[in-house]
Amino acid sequence: MYEFSSSPWGFRFLETADYCHALKSLGMTCLCFMLGPQDGFPQAIKGGSLNALAYRELFAREGVSALEVAMLLDGTDDDVLTIARLGATYLRICEVWEHTPEELQRVSQRLRHLGQQAAEHGLTVIVENHGGLMATSEDCIRLLEAVGLSNVTLNYDAANFLHYGGEDPLDALKAVRDFVGFTHLKNVSEAGFHKGVFCRVRDGVIDYAPILAELRSFYQGCLCLEYEKPEDALQGTSDDLASLQALLTP
Repeated sequence: MYEFSSSPWGFRFLETADYCHALKSLGMTCLCFMLGPQDGFPQAIKGGSLNALAYRELFAREGVSALEVAMLLDGTDDDVLTIARLGATYLRICEVWEHTPEELQRVSQRLRHLGQQAAEHGLTVIVENHGGLMATSEDCIRLLEAVGLSNVTLNYDAANFLHYGGEDPLDALKAVRDFVGFTHLKNVSEAGFHKGVFCRVRDGVIDYAPILAELRSFYQGCLCLEYEKPEDALQGTSDDLASLQALLTP
């Protein structure tokens, strides 16, 4: 019932066309990207909105399309336009902000402005829980309620809740279910705040069976894998895809 995609992070050292080809070999055709310039990451989308058409033509040749594109919170208006012109549905923000009242005010104001811009292009903003100001479910709810826009949502990352917030990812999901707009699925080798390393779904401490059951009760969007090690990104992503498909099979 779910479409699968992958975060671009594990594939950051591939050229864009090679990344498209790699994920298509796994049956994934709606892909996630990140905006450049990012030194040392050939896959990052570069050239701004004026170059977006060239990337769309590349995607068409490879038989894929853009689903989600990541940019910086303090990026430019042209970054938003670029993401729209790439044909994406989601604009992702993934950063670490200090857990202070001042940052809460600044980030919420910037996200509100970004959400308003995104809405003009039919984009949904997905903000990833990644520690700091968004370490726990309570933190995420506080920030998104401060933004107060229906198209500014949460990119739920189960392993990040456990690793950066020390929070059980199933409990976190139940708390934030009304805010979830997208997902990242990976695992971590040890439970607790800043413990362990991110790893294959099958090798970590997170039990995804109840998480997937909870997601099925309300979430119809994409399941986005996030195997992070570039040295075996394709095999790791393939293994995670197989693990999750097995869990979803009745």
